[in-house]
Amino acid sequence: RPRAETAVQALAWLESAPLEGIDYFIIDSTSQILASSRNFMTTDAWKSMKDAKYRNLCEIMCYEKLRHKEDYATFTLPAGDGKTRSILAHFLPLDQWEYTIALAVDISDIEAEAQTRLEKILNSLNEFSRQLNITKNGFVYMFDADDAILIPPPDHIRNDIHLSGNLLTKGRIYDDIKSASESEMPELQIISSNDPDQSPMMVYCRYFKPLKWYISVFVPLNEINTPARILVTRQSLIITALFMAGLGVVIVLVIRIAAPLKLLSAYAEKLPEQDFSKPLADQTPIDDLPQKYRDEVGGLAQSFIFMRQQLSLNILNLISITASRQRIESELNIAREIQLGMIPKTFPPFPQHKEFDLYATLIPAKEIGGDLYDFFLLDKDHLCFTLGDVSDKGIHSALMMVITRTLIRTLSENEHSPCRIMARINTILSADNPQAMFVTLIIGILDIRTGEIRYANGGHNPPIMIPREGEVSFKKGLNEPLVGAMPGMTYSDLTLTLLPGESFFLYTDGVNEAMNSKGEQFSNSSLLSRITRIREKAPEGIIKQVLESLADHAQGAPQSDDIAMLIIKYNRENT
Repeated sequence: RPRAETAVQALAWLESAPLEGIDYFIIDSTSQILASSRNFMTTDAWKSMKDAKYRNLCEIMCYEKLRHKEDYATFTLPAGDGKTRSILAHFLPLDQWEYTIALAVDISDIEAEAQTRLEKILNSLNEFSRQLNITKNGFVYMFDADDAILIPPPDHIRNDIHLSGNLLTKGRIYDDIKSASESEMPELQIISSNDPDQSPMMVYCRYFKPLKWYISVFVPLNEINTPARILVTRQSLIITALFMAGLGVVIVLVIRIAAPLKLLSAYAEKLPEQDFSKPLADQTPIDDLPQKYRDEVGGLAQSFIFMRQQLSLNILNLISITASRQRIESELNIAREIQLGMIPKTFPPFPQHKEFDLYATLIPAKEIGGDLYDFFLLDKDHLCFTLGDVSDKGIHSALMMVITRTLIRTLSENEHSPCRIMARINTILSADNPQAMFVTLIIGILDIRTGEIRYANGGHNPPIMIPREGEVSFKKGLNEPLVGAMPGMTYSDLTLTLLPGESFFLYTDGVNEAMNSKGEQFSNSSLLSRITRIREKAPEGIIKQVLESLADHAQGAPQSDDIAMLIIKYNRENT
C-alpha cells in the first residue's frame, strides 16, 4: 500500500507542479497517458506519434524497452495555422511503478537559430564561389546527401551534373565523387554524359561529414597547368579553412546543447537508485546548470532539481504518515483483540445445563465497535444475559461498551431485578458523560427451572419470539428511555415464559438496517421472514443463516454498522 499511495501522490503533485517552459507526460506500461501538463499529450496522439527517424515512439519508449535506462527523441507537434513545432523529449523509466515519465521542451527556436546560421554560411559560400576565379571554365559545386544543390554551377552547366553519368567509369558522377571523397586521393577524372563536347574534367572533392555536404571543384583538364594547379590547391585550402570555421560554429552549437543534456541524462539514470527516504545530498552535478544556461536547457535542469526536491519531500512525508497509520492500525488491532476477548465465545457455554441452548455473535464494522453481548450464571438456576448498542463507533464507543458490561456483571451480584440494574447503570453513565453518549440495552434473567424471562428494555430494538408453531413476531412491550442519556430515568421489568422448543432472539440495528450498495435496508419484515423459514434450526444455525442473508443482501457493500445477535432456546419440559 505505501507504494500505491506514493504513486498516487506523485501523480497528484506532477499535475500541479509549476514547470515553466517544460511539459511532461507520464505513460504506463500499456502506453496509456496517465497525466500530462496542459493537455500536452493524449493517449491517441501518443500511440500514433513518430520521431524524426520515423520510429513509433509508443513502441521504442515504453517501459519494457527503457527498463534501467533512458533515451531521447525528437518529434513534431501541431502548432496551429498549419505549422508545427519541434520537440526534444527525455524519456526516463520509473522502476518503482513501471511508468515512463517524459520531460519535453520546445526546441523550435534552437533549430530555427541553427538553420538561420546555416543559411548564412551557405549564403557566404555562394557569394564566395561567385567571386572565386579558379580557371576560365572551372567552378565550385556543392550538394548534400539528399541530392539537394547547395552551391550551383555556372549557368552554362546543368544543375544536376553530379547525377549524370561518368563515361570514364560507366557510373554516376555522384557515386564517383562519394568514393573519391572518402579515399586518400580525393580527386578523379570525369567526362559527363550530359556534356555535348565530352570534355574531360578534373574534380577535387571533400566530404563534410557533420552536415553531409559534398564539396567539389570542377576544372577542365585542358585548362590545368602548374600555376593553375597551385591556385586550385590554395583555393581548396581556403575552402577547407572556411568550412572548418563553419564546422567549429556547428560544434560549439552542438556542445552547448548536448553537454548539459548529457549531464542531465547521467543524473537521470542515477535518479531511480537514490534513496528518497533520506535527506538529499547538499550538492549534485546539475545544481549549477540553471545559473550557467539561461535558456531551455537551464529551465529543464531547474525542473529536474525541483522535481527531485518535491519527490524527496513527498516520499518522506508519506513514510511518516504510513508509519503513523501502521502504528495506529496495530494499536487498534490490539484493542480489537482485547475487546473481543472480553465477550464469551465458547459454545455451548454451559454444557452441564441441557435445559437451554444459547449462541451469540459480534461483528464490529470497524477495527473496534460499540455493540456488546454477555451472559453468565447468577446461580445454578438463573442465567443473566444482555445485548446492547453504544451510540457512534470507534474507541470511545468500545470503552463505553466495556464499562457497561462491567457494570452489569458487578451490579448483578447483589441485584436480580433487570430494571433496577438498568436504572443504576443509567445513573452511573449519565453522571460524567460530556459527549452525551448512550446505550440501547436489554438486560434479562432466565429462570432455568421454569423458562421464565424477566427483562428490561432501555431504548433497544424489540426482541423476537420464535415459537415452535405459529407466527414469529416482535415481543410487544415497553420501549423505555435510552441508558446513560440523562439521569433520573426509571425502567420496568417485563416477563414472559418460554415453552419447550421456543426461542428468544435479541439483535442490534446493524442487522435489520444493514444496507446494500443502493442504500436499501434489510428491514424488519425480511428478518422475520428469514427466521420463520429457519426456526427449526439450532440457535447457532439460525444466527449463521441470518448472517448469510445479510451478506446476500449487501452484495459486496461494506458493513455500515456493528452486528450483534444472541438467541436462547429453552429445552426443558416443565413438570
